Amino acid sequence: MYTETKIWSRSLGNQGDSFDPYRERLRATYSKFRERVGNLIQHIPSDTLGLTVHDLTHLDALWEMADILTDDSFILNPAEAFVFGGAILLHDSAMTICSYKGGIDEIRSSPEYSDAIAQFRANFSSKDLSRIGTTTAEAFALNETLRIKHASKAEELALQQWESQFDGDPMFLIDDTEFRDHYGRSIGRIAHSHHWNISDVPKNFIASQGAFSGFPQDWKVDLLKIALLLRCVDAMQIDDRRAPKFLASLRIIGTDSMEHWRFQNKLTQPHVDEGRIVYTSKSPFLVDEANAWNLCFDTLQMIDRELRDSNDLLLKKNLPKFTVNGVAGAGSADALAQYVEVQGWRPLPLNLKVSNVPNLARTLGGKDLYNSPLSPLRELIQNSADAVEARTLIDDEFLISDGKITIRFIESDSETMLEIDDNGIGMSEGVLTTALLDFGFSFWKSSYARTEFPGLQSEAYRFRGRYGIGFFSIFMWSSEIIVSSRRFNEGIDAARVLEFRQGIESRPILRAAASGEKSTKWTTRIRLKLDKDFFDKVIPNPSQDYNIRSRYEYRHSFFNQNWIQRLRLLCGALPINVLLEKDSRSERVSLPEWRECSNEVFANFFNDVIFKNDQKQERFIPTLTKLSELPPMGGRCFISPYNSDESKVAVYEKGIFIGFEYTKNIFGVAESKAINAARDRHSRIDLRKDKEWIECVRSKAFAVCRNIGEKIELQSLFVSFDVPDPNQPMFICNREFISLSELKRKVKNNGIFFIRLTEESENEFSWKLAENLSIITGLSVDESRVFPLVKFRGAIGLGQSIENLVNEANEPLFNFLKEICAELGPSSSIKSEYVESSGYRNDYIDIFIQ
Repeated sequence: MYTETKIWSRSLGNQGDSFDPYRERLRATYSKFRERVGNLIQHIPSDTLGLTVHDLTHLDALWEMADILTDDSFILNPAEAFVFGGAILLHDSAMTICSYKGGIDEIRSSPEYSDAIAQFRANFSSKDLSRIGTTTAEAFALNETLRIKHASKAEELALQQWESQFDGDPMFLIDDTEFRDHYGRSIGRIAHSHHWNISDVPKNFIASQGAFSGFPQDWKVDLLKIALLLRCVDAMQIDDRRAPKFLASLRIIGTDSMEHWRFQNKLTQPHVDEGRIVYTSKSPFLVDEANAWNLCFDTLQMIDRELRDSNDLLLKKNLPKFTVNGVAGAGSADALAQYVEVQGWRPLPLNLKVSNVPNLARTLGGKDLYNSPLSPLRELIQNSADAVEARTLIDDEFLISDGKITIRFIESDSETMLEIDDNGIGMSEGVLTTALLDFGFSFWKSSYARTEFPGLQSEAYRFRGRYGIGFFSIFMWSSEIIVSSRRFNEGIDAARVLEFRQGIESRPILRAAASGEKSTKWTTRIRLKLDKDFFDKVIPNPSQDYNIRSRYEYRHSFFNQNWIQRLRLLCGALPINVLLEKDSRSERVSLPEWRECSNEVFANFFNDVIFKNDQKQERFIPTLTKLSELPPMGGRCFISPYNSDESKVAVYEKGIFIGFEYTKNIFGVAESKAINAARDRHSRIDLRKDKEWIECVRSKAFAVCRNIGEKIELQSLFVSFDVPDPNQPMFICNREFISLSELKRKVKNNGIFFIRLTEESENEFSWKLAENLSIITGLSVDESRVFPLVKFRGAIGLGQSIENLVNEANEPLFNFLKEICAELGPSSSIKSEYVESSGYRNDYIDIFIQ
């Protein structure tokens, strides 16, 4: 029983002092807490099929694991023990439908459930799905959703309220209101944390929680200590008590789950020997139980990592360490077999070997990964940019403004060559022959970086290269490649050449650089021999290959652009000078000062790259305004009522193009983060949330408008952002264009507000723009009715409560109506009247506020 464990007795047992009444209150609350959790988790076996034992015996056994893990030096005060016990109770309690107040409907409405359904369907043909039916898919999705969400849901349970079906009284797992208010959130967060990556634990549990009012001051709760203890004891409890043989004969257990049952059923309770936790088997694993043994090995290695990582964190935080440092035998399969025995077979190391490395690199580092036609050039530019920025961190005399990247196309009758030079940090012979050639090896995160450039790795977050595969993309373009490089602080005679003569299939050659292959002006040059028809092949003529055009054109604007424009899009926001040399011309293709330069310089550089700066558009360039987020994020965007179909914001990561963000009427440049290895998707940039930028650009834009059409077009955008200019035209009332401010004055004077929502789709009504001029020029006009000049997003379904929609105010229409209600004062009321009319979609809803 958990109350008989040493850690319980040391913390929550009576100590014969004046604090025993406090301990008694904690014990009583925990006992009731445990009883109610027992009621909750008894539903787990029927809701989440196949799980090993997750009842109170499992939860109580975690106290026993804590005894194994700790000794008298690992002190928990009574409050910490209560929080630890509470986290034990909650950590897996959300594996049941009953933990969701909305029941199975709430689970089915979650995105995790939809994903699980899709995952299930993806594994079967249409014919098989028809045979299997929906019940199996729904059961799978329920299991998956409960499993995936259980940790995050556990965080809510300590504070979640249920209602008694007898009398409607509120019910909680923690019955003591004061304890629930004080400790509930901490208990929930720690319960949640058992599924976090361990690196996230210290980030989220920085400070201890103060003592409960009236308790001794030193009864504070060290959240990090408790979180580490929970994750370790939870991992450790995998013996035969979790998988009883008779219980297995009664349960519905899938094939994968059965391997968990099988190996846990064979394990005895763990014990400690010379600082390691020892698991032994009751009987050997036979050949047909090899999968279960391998799963056991994986699990024990996981426990070993948890123990070691947790002890490292405890040591780092100057907290008492666990008495156990790891798991006996976890280092190798042979070692574990001495404790968890096998018979009739021998476990082998579980490391996989890739024999055909060139094929892997060609596949994952080439066209199967990258979608953009200019991906190889982009990867070369970003590698050069990283090298330049790295040098600024190492070389005190080298500034970012000293950095230079040159892209050079050399054409002759017989061949076309591409060269890219940079004066960055450079590569030594060791790096050229190891890190550069190691597919999937990121230099900036490696021991090579620590050895070659001490102190550089602490700044690795600055660099663009993350995956160690970008260099291999250049084999998409060429099989004859020469890489010449030297470290920046070495003489030019130290330059070495790595030469590929037959692409990635052949072994490269390392040699000293010849006279034309080294320079004081650059440290690294990569030279590619291209096909003669390279320019036609890399970006095909759209009229000749529509399919290729459609594949790329949505993401990129490379079609119908010259090479200057393409490169300005590709690297225009780099903080490093980049030059293009082609056709005996040298052109600047980056704008390092793009954040600070004049509007005119910005517009001229990105003209025909991101936007077309025609005569009408040019009037709105003065609205160019910085986004409020600070560098390295942020950006500069302007707004224009013209060319709205072509409006887009070019999105860069550290100066390298990722893709476009499409928001009507907005043009410019912004920084974000790539979210995939191909670097063609980015974290969403939602300009609607940048209120500071909106307010600034809004005032500038209306100041340069010349007519009502321009104002209405811009006002439409700001209404969609839910931040219209209250002094610019938005409505028509009694034949007049009026602003929001003017409308409010009218409403306040008249004491009534009236609009009509017309049917947009079946049984859905919205506030539509007027379709003709009769509301202005007609002989008979309803003087009290208000018409919109701009589109207000938001619709009401037949039977929906307009009051609820307005109170929630989740869309511009309802937010606007909420403003009108506020203008008429707290006694105002809003009413809706549905009117059924003959004809197709002629029904309407009148809205009155008075």
